[in-house]
Amino acid sequence: AQQAGVSATAPYSHFRDKRELLAVLATQGFEQLAATMESELAGGDPATGSALVGLARGYVDFATRYPALFQLMFGPDLGDLLEFPELARASSRAFSLMEREVAHSMALAGTPQKTATAVAAAWSIVHGLSTLLNDGRVAAGECGVADNGALVESVCGFLRL
Repeated sequence: AQQAGVSATAPYSHFRDKRELLAVLATQGFEQLAATMESELAGGDPATGSALVGLARGYVDFATRYPALFQLMFGPDLGDLLEFPELARASSRAFSLMEREVAHSMALAGTPQKTATAVAAAWSIVHGLSTLLNDGRVAAGECGVADNGALVESVCGFLRL
């Protein structure tokens, strides 16, 4: 509000309550997350499965570039996402990118179809790594790599689909 030059209470005249305001911010965050993931995905080679690593790199890049927004998107402040249809759609779009690429990587590897478990594993890896980086519990240099992108590639090497 201050940056926009309006009073601290002005946003509340446009939103039902604080949760609705936060839901709009989180919706924009999920849209940005999906765009970042898609951008990195475009740089990968779908025939080799490297697109999944690009997707993971986009996820971690977004999370570490916007840690407060990332925390809002996945934290408890929003409650049930289904109360906010636009937020639920934006969240689903980002998740479906992960789901699609995991399924594609599994098909390339000839892995038996337990896609839901593999998606949970991939999401856990990128989300956990993002959280550890944001919390200062892990750093690329401490892991013997030059930057977060290299760290993502290294960590993804442990994911067997």
